[in-house]
Amino acid sequence: MFQILARLFALSILAMSPVLAQDELPVLTPEERADQNLAIATSVQDQLLACWVLPKGYEDRLISIRLAFLGDGTLDGDPYIVPESLRTAGQYPELMHSIAAAIASCLPFEGLLELGAGPGERFDITVHFSS
Repeated sequence: MFQILARLFALSILAMSPVLAQDELPVLTPEERADQNLAIATSVQDQLLACWVLPKGYEDRLISIRLAFLGDGTLDGDPYIVPESLRTAGQYPELMHSIAAAIASCLPFEGLLELGAGPGERFDITVHFSS
């Protein structure tokens, strides 16, 4: 079994753009909003990593993917490789196929509304697929 979870999978919430009207959003303190966003991002990360099957022979590699998703669990646009990972991604197409398959098989992400995400709320995260 790969020790995917033993590695640090840094996950950054880069931006949020609520589509809901301001009066429809729950009133949260900045700390509560940060905790909620972290829980949502962690949930998506955990789902992606649970869907990912690392191909044999690709240990000790790191590819970072940025993706945007909505609170209803659907993607908002296409995921893309962060610039720092482009060289590695280009050298290991089978690894990239495994990451793309993980993203496709995990959609839609589940449980985000229960964590407080609004259906039209947009989140941007970077997931580091590392082995």
